[in-house]
Amino acid sequence: MNFSDLFEHSNIADYSPNGAMLAVCKGVKILIVESFSYQPLHEWTFPDTVSQLEWSPDSSMLLVALKKSAVAFAKSVVDEEWTCRIDEGTAGLTGIKWVPDSRQVMTVSDFQLRLTVWSLVDKSAAYIKNPKFCADKGLSFSSDGKFMALAERRDSKDYVGIYFCGDWTLVQHFQVDTFDLADIAWSKDNTAIICLLYTSDAADEEDSVDLGGRRIIKKKKK
Repeated sequence: MNFSDLFEHSNIADYSPNGAMLAVCKGVKILIVESFSYQPLHEWTFPDTVSQLEWSPDSSMLLVALKKSAVAFAKSVVDEEWTCRIDEGTAGLTGIKWVPDSRQVMTVSDFQLRLTVWSLVDKSAAYIKNPKFCADKGLSFSSDGKFMALAERRDSKDYVGIYFCGDWTLVQHFQVDTFDLADIAWSKDNTAIICLLYTSDAADEEDSVDLGGRRIIKKKKK
């Protein structure tokens, strides 16, 4: 059995979706290596400590968050010269995420005041208020990538918004029959949203609602 050399890292590393590359982070630096030979492909240095990274679904780019500086970068592994910088400024930065088309990215501001969708093609931006979480959960895309379901928190109540990913218009919006929504996911046929709930006795329940917002299943998870 053969082993590669050790890579120094800061507990942030991730393989590309196609399995061809590995991104390893240490402090302000990210090293991209080939998965099988572990030969270096790219090395980037950023102006502040890297706190999160995420590969694009098509494995062509890497999204990097510098949360302390409220800045995100998108870097291409195909075109070394191409880069994009997103500065959230005083809004702050708590989370990042790719859209399935690999040409749009999401950032979430401090205190989850807003989610911003940034186009890497035409530099446009769309804003969605009051996401409940920091893009690590409470957000799910349909299997065809056309719609996004987002958990939202407004007036101390939980809601789910369904957005069309083409222009980010709101398609459906409904309150969830739960005290504390924990996560959501699309059903395999894209006809329902599965909601994971936190209940008052700390037990988890699974709730399923159709796109009209009606409850169709409630099941306590074991």
